[in-house]
Amino acid sequence: MGTYRQSVVDLEATEEEAAALGERTRRWLETEGFIRPVPWRGEMVQLAGPRWREAVELVPWDWRARIKDLEEEPGGPLEIVTGRTVFFSGLSEAPAVICPHCRTADPTWPDQAVDTWYATGGADLDCPACARRAPLAHWDWTDDSLALAHLGFQFDDWPPLHPDFTAALGGALGHRIRVLACKI
Repeated sequence: MGTYRQSVVDLEATEEEAAALGERTRRWLETEGFIRPVPWRGEMVQLAGPRWREAVELVPWDWRARIKDLEEEPGGPLEIVTGRTVFFSGLSEAPAVICPHCRTADPTWPDQAVDTWYATGGADLDCPACARRAPLAHWDWTDDSLALAHLGFQFDDWPPLHPDFTAALGGALGHRIRVLACKI
Protein backbone atom coordinates (compact mmCIF):
# COMPACT_ATOMS: atom_id res chain seq x y z
CA MET A 1 0.00 0.00 0.00
CA GLY A 2 2.63 2.55 0.98
CA THR A 3 2.45 5.96 2.54
CA TYR A 4 1.20 9.12 0.84
CA ARG A 5 3.68 11.84 1.88
CA GLN A 6 3.26 15.56 1.36
CA SER A 7 6.21 17.79 2.19
CA VAL A 8 6.08 21.54 2.62
CA VAL A 9 9.69 22.59 2.12
CA ASP A 10 11.21 25.92 3.17
CA LEU A 11 13.42 26.90 0.23
CA GLU A 12 15.23 29.70 2.04
CA ALA A 13 15.92 28.53 5.61
CA THR A 14 19.62 28.31 6.33
CA GLU A 15 21.20 25.34 8.01
CA GLU A 16 21.88 27.48 11.07
CA GLU A 17 18.29 28.70 11.50
CA ALA A 18 16.39 25.54 10.46
CA ALA A 19 15.91 23.98 13.91
CA ALA A 20 14.73 27.20 15.59
CA LEU A 21 12.50 28.11 12.65
CA GLY A 22 11.05 24.60 12.61
CA GLU A 23 10.24 24.82 16.32
CA ARG A 24 8.71 28.28 15.97
CA THR A 25 6.54 27.08 13.08
CA ARG A 26 5.54 23.93 15.02
CA ARG A 27 4.28 26.22 17.81
CA TRP A 28 2.36 28.29 15.23
CA LEU A 29 0.72 25.13 13.79
CA GLU A 30 -0.21 24.06 17.32
CA THR A 31 -1.51 27.50 18.35
CA GLU A 32 -3.61 27.66 15.18
CA GLY A 33 -5.05 24.23 15.99
CA PHE A 34 -3.77 22.38 12.91
CA ILE A 35 -1.73 19.97 15.05
CA ARG A 36 -1.62 18.92 18.69
CA PRO A 37 1.14 17.28 20.73
CA VAL A 38 0.40 13.74 21.90
CA PRO A 39 2.67 11.59 24.09
CA TRP A 40 3.77 8.44 22.27
CA ARG A 41 6.35 5.92 23.48
CA GLY A 42 8.18 8.40 25.66
CA GLU A 43 8.18 11.18 23.06
CA MET A 44 5.81 13.85 21.84
CA VAL A 45 4.40 13.43 18.35
CA GLN A 46 2.41 16.00 16.40
CA LEU A 47 -0.98 14.66 15.36
CA ALA A 48 -3.88 16.42 13.71
CA GLY A 49 -5.45 19.17 15.80
CA PRO A 50 -9.03 20.40 16.01
CA ARG A 51 -8.71 22.51 12.82
CA TRP A 52 -7.14 19.80 10.64
CA ARG A 53 -10.10 19.90 8.22
CA GLU A 54 -9.20 23.51 7.33
CA ALA A 55 -5.70 22.39 6.31
CA VAL A 56 -6.83 19.82 3.74
CA GLU A 57 -9.03 19.36 0.70
CA LEU A 58 -11.53 16.64 1.50
CA VAL A 59 -13.16 15.11 -1.54
CA PRO A 60 -16.62 13.51 -1.24
CA TRP A 61 -15.34 9.96 -1.78
CA ASP A 62 -12.83 10.24 1.09
CA TRP A 63 -14.28 8.47 4.14
CA ARG A 64 -13.01 11.32 6.37
CA ALA A 65 -15.32 13.78 4.57
CA ARG A 66 -18.43 11.82 5.50
CA ILE A 67 -17.84 11.80 9.26
CA LYS A 68 -18.51 15.14 10.95
CA ASP A 69 -17.09 14.42 14.42
CA LEU A 70 -14.18 12.24 13.44
CA GLU A 71 -12.33 10.91 16.46
CA GLU A 72 -9.68 9.08 14.43
CA GLU A 73 -6.61 10.80 13.12
CA PRO A 74 -6.79 11.87 9.46
CA GLY A 75 -3.27 10.56 8.94
CA GLY A 76 0.06 10.02 10.56
CA PRO A 77 2.07 12.44 12.65
CA LEU A 78 3.70 15.56 11.27
CA GLU A 79 7.46 15.19 11.07
CA ILE A 80 9.62 18.30 11.04
CA VAL A 81 12.80 17.53 9.13
CA THR A 82 15.84 19.71 9.78
CA GLY A 83 19.29 19.37 8.33
CA ARG A 84 20.58 18.97 4.81
CA THR A 85 17.88 17.02 2.96
CA VAL A 86 16.95 16.27 -0.63
CA PHE A 87 13.14 16.33 -0.60
CA PHE A 88 11.44 14.71 -3.57
CA SER A 89 8.15 13.77 -5.10
CA GLY A 90 7.59 10.38 -6.67
CA LEU A 91 10.36 10.51 -9.21
CA SER A 92 10.26 7.95 -11.98
CA GLU A 93 12.88 9.77 -14.04
CA ALA A 94 15.40 12.38 -13.06
CA PRO A 95 13.83 15.85 -13.34
CA ALA A 96 15.41 18.63 -15.35
CA VAL A 97 16.91 21.57 -13.50
CA ILE A 98 15.56 25.02 -14.42
CA CYS A 99 17.93 27.97 -14.42
CA PRO A 100 16.87 30.71 -11.98
CA HIS A 101 18.11 33.36 -14.44
CA CYS A 102 16.85 32.39 -17.90
CA ARG A 103 14.31 29.68 -16.93
CA THR A 104 15.85 27.19 -19.40
CA ALA A 105 15.46 23.54 -18.42
CA ASP A 106 18.57 21.36 -18.57
CA PRO A 107 17.81 17.62 -18.63
CA THR A 108 21.37 16.71 -17.58
CA TRP A 109 21.20 15.40 -14.02
CA PRO A 110 23.64 17.45 -11.89
CA ASP A 111 24.79 14.46 -9.81
CA GLN A 112 28.13 15.94 -8.79
CA ALA A 113 26.52 19.23 -7.70
CA VAL A 114 23.81 17.39 -5.72
CA ASP A 115 26.44 15.22 -4.02
CA THR A 116 28.54 18.30 -3.20
CA TRP A 117 25.51 20.16 -1.83
CA TYR A 118 24.55 17.20 0.33
CA ALA A 119 28.11 16.82 1.65
CA THR A 120 28.89 20.50 2.22
CA GLY A 121 25.63 22.47 2.13
CA GLY A 122 26.66 24.45 -0.91
CA ALA A 123 27.19 23.87 -4.61
CA ASP A 124 26.94 26.06 -7.68
CA LEU A 125 25.73 25.09 -11.12
CA ASP A 126 26.42 26.73 -14.49
CA CYS A 127 23.57 27.16 -16.95
CA PRO A 128 24.46 25.80 -20.39
CA ALA A 129 22.00 28.24 -22.03
CA CYS A 130 22.88 31.61 -20.48
CA ALA A 131 26.27 30.69 -18.93
CA ARG A 132 25.32 32.24 -15.59
CA ARG A 133 26.18 30.51 -12.34
CA ALA A 134 23.81 30.10 -9.40
CA PRO A 135 23.68 28.10 -6.17
CA LEU A 136 22.08 24.71 -6.81
CA ALA A 137 19.46 25.30 -4.12
CA HIS A 138 18.18 28.31 -6.13
CA TRP A 139 17.43 26.22 -9.21
CA ASP A 140 13.92 24.92 -9.80
CA TRP A 141 13.02 21.45 -11.01
CA THR A 142 10.50 20.32 -13.60
CA ASP A 143 7.11 19.60 -12.03
CA ASP A 144 8.40 21.07 -8.74
CA SER A 145 9.63 17.55 -8.08
CA LEU A 146 12.71 18.22 -5.95
CA ALA A 147 13.97 20.61 -3.30
CA LEU A 148 17.36 20.83 -1.64
CA ALA A 149 16.70 22.40 1.72
CA HIS A 150 17.36 22.43 5.45
CA LEU A 151 13.75 22.48 6.69
CA GLY A 152 10.64 20.59 5.69
CA PHE A 153 7.30 19.56 7.17
CA GLN A 154 6.22 16.05 6.21
CA PHE A 155 2.55 15.11 6.48
CA ASP A 156 2.12 11.34 6.07
CA ASP A 157 -1.24 9.97 4.94
CA TRP A 158 -3.09 13.26 5.37
CA PRO A 159 -5.69 14.19 2.76
CA PRO A 160 -4.30 16.59 0.11
CA LEU A 161 -3.15 19.82 1.75
CA HIS A 162 -5.22 22.86 0.80
CA PRO A 163 -3.34 25.62 -1.07
CA ASP A 164 -4.61 28.23 1.44
CA PHE A 165 -3.08 26.20 4.26
CA THR A 166 0.27 25.78 2.53
CA ALA A 167 0.29 29.51 1.72
CA ALA A 168 -0.38 30.32 5.39
CA LEU A 169 2.39 27.93 6.43
CA GLY A 170 4.74 29.69 4.01
CA GLY A 171 3.65 33.02 5.51
CA ALA A 172 4.42 31.74 9.01
CA LEU A 173 7.85 30.67 7.82
CA GLY A 174 8.40 33.98 6.03
CA HIS A 175 10.06 32.17 3.12
CA ARG A 176 9.31 30.67 -0.27
CA ILE A 177 8.06 27.12 -0.07
CA ARG A 178 7.63 24.17 -2.38
CA VAL A 179 4.98 21.49 -1.85
CA LEU A 180 5.93 17.98 -2.89
CA ALA A 181 3.82 14.84 -2.81
CA CYS A 182 4.72 11.21 -3.36
CA LYS A 183 3.86 7.65 -2.52
CA ILE A 184 6.64 5.96 -0.57
